[in-house]
Amino acid sequence: MPGVVPGERGTMAKARLRSGGKTWQRLSFGRRQTRSSQIASDEASSRRVRHFLILLIQVLVATFLVGWTRYETPILSAGSAWQWGELFANVVLIFVGAMLLARAQRFERERRDLQIGRTFLLLNGFLLATWVLLQRPDVSVMLLPVPLLGMVLGFLLRINRALLVSLVAIAITALMVQVRLPDVNPVAVAVAQFLGILVAIQGVQRVRSRTRILTVGFLAGLTQAVAILLLNPTAFRGITLDNLLTTAPLLDASWSLVGGVAAGVLITSALPFLEKWFDVLTEIRLVELADTHRPLLNEFSLLAPGSFQHSLMVGQLAEEAAASIGANGLLCRVGALYHDIGKMMKPGYFVENIQGGENVHDRLSPEMSRLVVIAHVKDGMRIAEEEHLPKPIVDMIPMHHGTSVVEFFFNKKAQQVDEEEADRTREAFRYPGPRPTFREAGILMLADGVEASSRTLSDPTPTRVRQHVRNIVQARAQEEQLDECELTMSDLHRIEDAFVRVLNAIHHGRVKYPTEVDDSSGDSEGDSDSASDSASDSSQDPTVTTRRS
Repeated sequence: MPGVVPGERGTMAKARLRSGGKTWQRLSFGRRQTRSSQIASDEASSRRVRHFLILLIQVLVATFLVGWTRYETPILSAGSAWQWGELFANVVLIFVGAMLLARAQRFERERRDLQIGRTFLLLNGFLLATWVLLQRPDVSVMLLPVPLLGMVLGFLLRINRALLVSLVAIAITALMVQVRLPDVNPVAVAVAQFLGILVAIQGVQRVRSRTRILTVGFLAGLTQAVAILLLNPTAFRGITLDNLLTTAPLLDASWSLVGGVAAGVLITSALPFLEKWFDVLTEIRLVELADTHRPLLNEFSLLAPGSFQHSLMVGQLAEEAAASIGANGLLCRVGALYHDIGKMMKPGYFVENIQGGENVHDRLSPEMSRLVVIAHVKDGMRIAEEEHLPKPIVDMIPMHHGTSVVEFFFNKKAQQVDEEEADRTREAFRYPGPRPTFREAGILMLADGVEASSRTLSDPTPTRVRQHVRNIVQARAQEEQLDECELTMSDLHRIEDAFVRVLNAIHHGRVKYPTEVDDSSGDSEGDSDSASDSASDSSQDPTVTTRRS
């Protein structure tokens, strides 16, 4: 904090600081601007410059590839050593530049920058592969890896962005085909490629099995093949058994089908590498992580059975809530399974794992209990990183608590000191954070709080359940824990409704079964020799009761 501000503005600066202003503030163009807003503005300007340079480089690359296809001598023919050297140098420069760009973007706060880097990396790789194939006139143009590009983009990007990048790739490819193969109709090729890439992108959305990837590749290739035949009205003229496999349209259609199947095989085998290198989380990976028989989750269920059951219930709540607002329900369920794995280290310090007996916190000070409870977040992150869990799952471990206060032990501490001392120590009882930064993490925070506190409801009627859920959600919102995760008020209302549906199903009422049954009663509507038999019958029809004389 500055002491005395010299000059005529000293008094003004002091008044500004006393009125709640920040220490780092200055007058800029006649208005007050905080240091953080200056940094944000500078970063935004720098980001725009980087994006412009990326686009400029992409234009130069495309121009280079289209222009070089004008060479009369094929690049793969004999006596073209100088072309090989120039090709190798340009390929190395383009790939090294793109790879460095993608890796450098990892240090940016915005994941959008990383997406831009890896998107242009993929686009340049596709264009280079297209350029190399076009150097061989004996290779069909329909063997270009269009389905492969579509499937990769579908895994890595949203549908709208994937389609935009695909259109750019197809447009540049059409120019290259027109220059290199003047006898080929570039419009027909572009339309067929677009239809194939559309099927590939749409097909891999929310795919949850590797066999489905093979099916998508086959369908993308089949779509291209049918489009090629339909766009060539003369494709079937003059076809005989002798020239059936050598007719150009049929040959192109066959190569389209082969390319689609090959794309499915390549993606299936390379998907783990793509997930790791491009830092993405696919539905297939989530399905594998959701298997409760995995060694980590199996150990979790044995060491901390109460925490594990809590995680299962939180996953059910979070998945239902995510479905109600269009978020990724599977990511919510998997995040819930792993959000409390840090409790494996000291399971006996958490109430859900205490099977009767003494509560160890009765012998600890509130400060010590706080340290033990908050430590499960750090322990969970360490375990998750050791198990190489995906980054979104690791991030959800600290985010599900955000910067909230450990209320139970803070209240215990507040009872031991005066009000002023309690206010000073409140910050020490906060979780370190960060707060949720994406919707699924925010949903997990709400589901965790709702599930844990709902167990305290003595009479969970639908009205009480709804009021309880609303109180928890509103409390998190008022604490500003959800300000960074893009959940709107409309989303919160739908999330509340989803929580209420699930909790009402969990706490549904049951028919009270009689403990004794009089066998001599002739008026009984069913033959029951024991209370267990009565319960068994009633489980099939809860309306059946046994009358006692």
